[in-house]
Amino acid sequence: MPDPTTAPAAGPWRWSRRAVLLAGLALGGAGCSLSDPAVRGPVPAAGGSPRPTPTPTPLPPGLVRDVAAETALVAGARAQRRRTAADDDRRRDLLELLDLTPAEQATALADPDPARRPTTGPTTGPSPSPSPSPSSGAAPGTARLVAQERALATRYRTAALAASGPEALLWGSMAVASGAFARGLGADQPPRTAAVAAHRPLTVVSDTAAVSALVAALHAAVWGYQLALGKLPADGEAHDRALAGLRTRRALQDRLVDRLRRAGADVPAAAPAYDPDGEVRDADDARLLLRGVETRLLPFAGLWLAAAARPADRAAALDTLAATASTATAWGAPLRAWPGWPD
Repeated sequence: MPDPTTAPAAGPWRWSRRAVLLAGLALGGAGCSLSDPAVRGPVPAAGGSPRPTPTPTPLPPGLVRDVAAETALVAGARAQRRRTAADDDRRRDLLELLDLTPAEQATALADPDPARRPTTGPTTGPSPSPSPSPSSGAAPGTARLVAQERALATRYRTAALAASGPEALLWGSMAVASGAFARGLGADQPPRTAAVAAHRPLTVVSDTAAVSALVAALHAAVWGYQLALGKLPADGEAHDRALAGLRTRRALQDRLVDRLRRAGADVPAAAPAYDPDGEVRDADDARLLLRGVETRLLPFAGLWLAAAARPADRAAALDTLAATASTATAWGAPLRAWPGWPD
């Protein structure tokens, strides 16, 4: 979130001051607008600079094997891209993202804090060796790439649920990305892709603070869905999807509010209204608004995953992150290499 003492950031929303203060302390710099985020510098948390994340532990058993599997995907993606039709720009872009992501992930495994990652690959544990190409020389097909990404998503999810803190978000973000890559590769019309961007450090907060920040973000999301529904044809598929999205967001908000109340914590209040930066005049504007709504929920879901203290909460946070990433893509948001990290 931007510093609340400065002017509101550009984007489809102007948040209430209370929401800006709360989520700003939690995310330590993630943009408060519900539009696609811009890369900006970190904003200090209350009392000074963001607290450092824990010192990373040595690579756990099986990690190097997972990285080696990612390395194999690089060769497969490159070979498959050469077989892709030249006019299939989106599929080619997706395969290009698959080319770049493994090296980025291998580097990230050296440290869960993006601000402290080296630029030359992992520095803890042995370096993985590239997997040899098949002796037949045949390039793996799309179905094989889909299967590999699904398998990686499962392994990364298991690692996320067994971890905690930034490590849980690291593995969880990789799990969500691999799952999205698998769906995109198997789609007739692949989604757009975003460039692999720099990320800001994650400010470590309590699970209650993370849930409070997510509730504040959900207030704005619910209001955005209500606004968008008024501009979508009532008999159309987009209207039905938006109505389902509104119900899902309200249900999550209700569960989290109940949790805050049981814990005796203050529940962030919704603003009377959230003013769109641009006028929402028609169905196209409504779709653009909902794309931004879901995109800007991603770092709040990621913060909850990193802060979750109990395994059940960690699983719920990871499911929320995965569902939010999928919904954002359905509304036209690009696939990201690191869903859930503040950027």
